[in-house]
Amino acid sequence: MDQPFSYNVTMTSELKNLLNDLSDKRNIDIKEIPLQGGLVVKRDPKTGLNYLSIKGNEAQGVSVIITSDKDIETLNKLADEFQKYPVSSQRSTAGLYALLEISGNLKREKDGFTFLTPNGVTYIPYDGDSSKAWEIDMPGSCYATARKCLAAENDCADISAWTKILKGIKIYYGDNYGTTQENNAYKVDNLGRYCMFA
Repeated sequence: MDQPFSYNVTMTSELKNLLNDLSDKRNIDIKEIPLQGGLVVKRDPKTGLNYLSIKGNEAQGVSVIITSDKDIETLNKLADEFQKYPVSSQRSTAGLYALLEISGNLKREKDGFTFLTPNGVTYIPYDGDSSKAWEIDMPGSCYATARKCLAAENDCADISAWTKILKGIKIYYGDNYGTTQENNAYKVDNLGRYCMFA
């Protein structure tokens, strides 16, 4: 997806053989490799794609495992869907939202996306109206609760649902980043991408 924060490597037969030689195994399968640092391989039920993530806080980083041309086609179709929204018209932004949805960290709402970040929850309207956006900073201990809430069949764009279940949070609204609860870290840059501004 040409993400600036990730690097993809094609699993060629040469690389697979090298992994086999290094591990003294034959016919290695990525699911059989002991994963370090709490990493797990999971499958997205909607797309059927496998992804690698950090167990207990999948929002800290996700890598989709591509094993065929069909997987590439599936991922590209999902990114194409996201690219139709004004707020994610840039291919790299659409790819990021696709990764978040595959990992269960993004929910499409009636008028925008609600998604989990490593330290919070963010809502961004599809039309890019940053005055309607909000962000919640939360302790890492709230992540499991937030993930369950996102997976539930409720309106996650409604910030009051989050304030009822999450403790020790800070809420930011609007167009400007700051330290008060009247601000938001996200706004649209001159290329039409949502970015965090310090």
